[in-house]
Amino acid sequence: MVAVEDSRADIRSRLEAIAAVATGLGAGAADREAEHKLPTEQLSQLLGAGTGALRVPVEYGGSGASVRTLAEALIGIAAGDSNLAQIFRGHLGLTEILRFAAPGTARDALLRSAADGAFFGPAGAELTGPDLTTLATSLERDGDHYLLTGRKYYTTGSLYADWLNVLVSVDGEPVSAIVPRRSEGVTVIDDWDGFGQRLTASGTAIFESVRVDPDYLLHHRNSLTNDYMEAFYQFVHSATQAGIARAVADDLAELVRGRTRSYPLAPTPEPTADPQVLQIVGEVRSKAYSARANVLLLADALDAFHAEPTPSRVQRALLDSAATQVVNTELVGAAAWKFFDAGSASALKTRLGLDRHWRNARAVSSHNPAAYKAAVLGDHAVNGAVPQAFLNRLRASRE
Repeated sequence: MVAVEDSRADIRSRLEAIAAVATGLGAGAADREAEHKLPTEQLSQLLGAGTGALRVPVEYGGSGASVRTLAEALIGIAAGDSNLAQIFRGHLGLTEILRFAAPGTARDALLRSAADGAFFGPAGAELTGPDLTTLATSLERDGDHYLLTGRKYYTTGSLYADWLNVLVSVDGEPVSAIVPRRSEGVTVIDDWDGFGQRLTASGTAIFESVRVDPDYLLHHRNSLTNDYMEAFYQFVHSATQAGIARAVADDLAELVRGRTRSYPLAPTPEPTADPQVLQIVGEVRSKAYSARANVLLLADALDAFHAEPTPSRVQRALLDSAATQVVNTELVGAAAWKFFDAGSASALKTRLGLDRHWRNARAVSSHNPAAYKAAVLGDHAVNGAVPQAFLNRLRASRE
């Protein structure tokens, strides 16, 4: 009981520290984007506050927080700067993978390093093939170690990382090779040129005969874990969407409070008393409320799987993650668009950077298109099709 109480006290302390950092993120977010100033300092502050250690088990020095607790933290971070919430996605994903992994040298060392503030980055996707079924990155044996060679893209956050989680295919089996970011032969390039989430460093990573310790190869053979991870990765995107919706709602309220001019057709000269303007503000806040509620329900489904890792519970998590993506994509997109109905033409000023909310929401929503998630839900509802993670579909196709 004492250990649990200590853990809860640690969680409260870390959440307060994370919230304090997150509160200050919004002040410079528009300027950072306009100047393409990477949020390295802000990421360091969030790591120092314990964000990266929230899901690390207590026995490895972390907080052992629930996914629901993580959800609240992520939404707060995304409300301040959505780039930073997405930057954490690869780190949080590898942390979850390590939680499920068998005890071993790499697992123990990496979890302890995350508890101490180390940061993980992803390197999975490639531009050389149509999708992840055709990975070109190679892993070849060379004496007592392996050599990793290849080129990755969409490596969100890897520019900031201490360790990289590199997805490769070995004899048709997906394997993660975990390598230090500053290993000889590793080059990470900030060449992401999307119109949204501009500071996530979601660009290129190059690996040229990078040495890999065999102990740092992680296999993805547990189908339940693979399904869970697909739902978890979607959860981080959905939490980022919910944070953007909160930022839209907060910025709109602040903007309307500062308005002194109105339209000739307005029923009142003061925008703060205009019932139509207030209705839009209320509608936007309602969308932010709903987006957050959706994420918390999904977090509960993920926590339920941890409590009892069964096929039925992971199926529930996959379906809930798909539904959350579909609905939150609509909610945050509509909120960011309606913002300008109440903001007036002065909200269009470039220096305010208020268009970044819509652009960032669109960028996050494009990573896992809602149409495909809706199709999964429809196929399950109509045909009873069981949703399945990409890694499981890949393994099944090779068997």
